[in-house]
Amino acid sequence: MIFGTSIWYCFSRAPAWSAAEVPSPGLIFDYVLYLGSLTWSLELTYLETRLHLLSGAWDVYLLATAILFFFLAYRFDNRFVLSLALTSLAGWFGLTISHWPSHQDEAYRQYAILYSLFVVFAGAILQVRGWKTHFFGTYLNIAANVLFWALLSGVFSRQDYVLWFFALLAACAVSLAWGLSRREFSFVAYASVYGYVGLSSILIRDINGETALLSYFVVTGVAMLVMLVQIARRFGKEA
Repeated sequence: MIFGTSIWYCFSRAPAWSAAEVPSPGLIFDYVLYLGSLTWSLELTYLETRLHLLSGAWDVYLLATAILFFFLAYRFDNRFVLSLALTSLAGWFGLTISHWPSHQDEAYRQYAILYSLFVVFAGAILQVRGWKTHFFGTYLNIAANVLFWALLSGVFSRQDYVLWFFALLAACAVSLAWGLSRREFSFVAYASVYGYVGLSSILIRDINGETALLSYFVVTGVAMLVMLVQIARRFGKEA
């Protein structure tokens, strides 16, 4: 009922669809759209956890939810709903957040990398076609974070962590180059923070003393924070 009413309201108030960016009709419109989207997700979760009606077909429902949210995001020009669509698609790929800590294996990382590449590829195609080109940043941000988490899980592992570390450095280099060339601070921050975490995991792997570990993170953490603040200020002045 809530979902249907919310969607009806949005279709009755929204302007005609356009491939270009379309301003929102108002703040209430956005909240109603968010309510409808979240209600759909909560209803599916309730059906699965309480009634188990989706057992054996959860992947199908996740894919259907992703398709629905993609449609709503592009119809109503909403980045938040697009993020929900990409999150649902990640679930279909097997990237549920609740399972992440217990499934840091080779196959799981491959799913994460495949998902990241697919999202970037799909976003690039839609941008080339001129469909909501301002959405491309959302595609890149979500794909970058999933990719970095996947690479970091490989760095934290006990096997082949050196190879994963070099892959992480390569991803950091690409993110840094993209951020500097496009003047997007978020990608510079990704390269800095994820690179720092990966490098730290290598450097402290054989350190056992608590005092040494604490000193390392205090000194390097403060230095990293100062560096990011300075970069952010420079980006702000040049904007």
